[in-house]
Amino acid sequence: MHRTSLLRTPRARATQIAAVLVALLTVRVVAGDLSALHRGARRFGATRAVVVARADLALGTRVRVGDVRVVDLPTAAAAPGALARAVDAVGRVVAVPVLAGSTIVDRALAPRRRDGLGGIVAPGRRAVRVTAADGLRPDLGSIVDVLATLDSRDVGGTVEPTVVVARAARVLAVDAAPSGHDGGGANDRVGVVVLVTVAEASHIADASARGALMLALDPPEEACGASPPVSCRP
Repeated sequence: MHRTSLLRTPRARATQIAAVLVALLTVRVVAGDLSALHRGARRFGATRAVVVARADLALGTRVRVGDVRVVDLPTAAAAPGALARAVDAVGRVVAVPVLAGSTIVDRALAPRRRDGLGGIVAPGRRAVRVTAADGLRPDLGSIVDVLATLDSRDVGGTVEPTVVVARAARVLAVDAAPSGHDGGGANDRVGVVVLVTVAEASHIADASARGALMLALDPPEEACGASPPVSCRP
């Protein structure tokens, strides 16, 4: 009798009501989450397998088994041309640097039949070695402008003596830095292989015969924008 009276006290009844309200609120929240998951599934559709880089993949390197893994992503979130199998990437040469965690698309890798430095030179592009006198030693994969300072006797008064002969060129190779006993200094000439268009290759050859070349490092955000002067793709 005493137990029943306790359950009928205002405090006990308020506690019971609060418990019921909490239960109803929990059910509503869970139902809302399930509804959101169903909406997300309808929005993104089915999932598909994509190949993702485990670590940064540098330009010109060959993809190894341990460099990639396969994950499932919503089909709508997968990048166009994303590879679906690790075997489609392993053994191919990296034509465009890939950051760790990024999806690997087919165009980021050279065709399997191509190898070495030539493997990342696409039709319409040329790999040209530039010997710059400014001492700039860019990292592999950097984007640079190639500038030429022409002999004043070769240019008229209305022509700028220094011109850009190749814009937004990707660095494919860099000469090894001289060792300390070689006596190399900051002003040594540096050989750099850059990826340019056919027309720019001709301009570089002409400029190197008539003047001095130098490299200017471009910020990637500017060089690889929506409308870069030269595509950042190979």
